[in-house]
Amino acid sequence: MTVLAVDKLCKTFHGKRGHAPVVAARDISFSVEAGGSLGVVGESGSGKTTVARMLVGLSAPDQGTVTVDGREAGRSERGKAARLRRAREIQMVFQDPYTSLDRRLSVESCLRDVLKRHRPELAKGAASAEVANLLDQVGLASKLAASRPHELSGGQRQRVAIARALAVRPKVLVLDEAVSALDVSVQAKILALLNEIRDALGIALVFVSHDLAVVGEVTDHILVMYRGDDVEQNATAELLRRPRHPYTQMLLSSAPGPGWQPERVAELRAAFALTEGRS
Repeated sequence: MTVLAVDKLCKTFHGKRGHAPVVAARDISFSVEAGGSLGVVGESGSGKTTVARMLVGLSAPDQGTVTVDGREAGRSERGKAARLRRAREIQMVFQDPYTSLDRRLSVESCLRDVLKRHRPELAKGAASAEVANLLDQVGLASKLAASRPHELSGGQRQRVAIARALAVRPKVLVLDEAVSALDVSVQAKILALLNEIRDALGIALVFVSHDLAVVGEVTDHILVMYRGDDVEQNATAELLRRPRHPYTQMLLSSAPGPGWQPERVAELRAAFALTEGRS
């Protein structure tokens, strides 16, 4: 069953007079099934974060729609009730948990604040039990509930950010470069956690990243963006095995590792420039 449907999202930013407008998203469309996952990839400036912000309502699209469970979350929505409904449907985990978490609050206070706002039906005792359940879901020891962000490691802070997002029981979880600030070993653990959460809760994931290798670990499908355009979409395994577009080929070839060939990257960049010039 499709839980998230995005149809022809467009967003253009207009700068100061004399500066050309920047098209951040042009006719972006995709869908994600319940329990499914989509990776949105591209280099800096590709428009992927703009798409993520439009999904959660932090940026309004110029055109297009975002539909969750058949109900459109559009620009016509107004008021606190509408904002709360959008937040309960789609939650976002940001790149840097140290700046996205309130440094003054303990882990427990952070989670309780979310529960109080979005699930006020929980009595005090039930809220305490739910805090413990959320910490268990993200693999954190209950003793860390009294800790503040500066007392936690980067991986632990990101687990708290994920727990905070899960507290509202969203249907869709958007992750914007959620592991890029972490060490490689910690990245692997967070990616494994996300797969476990997806399987256990049936939540849909939209994973935004510049790293195709990372996205390949946690997604079923991939959408590749360049300068606001969707240049390729396909199942993850097929796209990684047989990328069709020169830009996708370039992204795959750009990751240093065994067999990395800088001259091949340059060749692909040139090929993509020719393709772009004909579009």
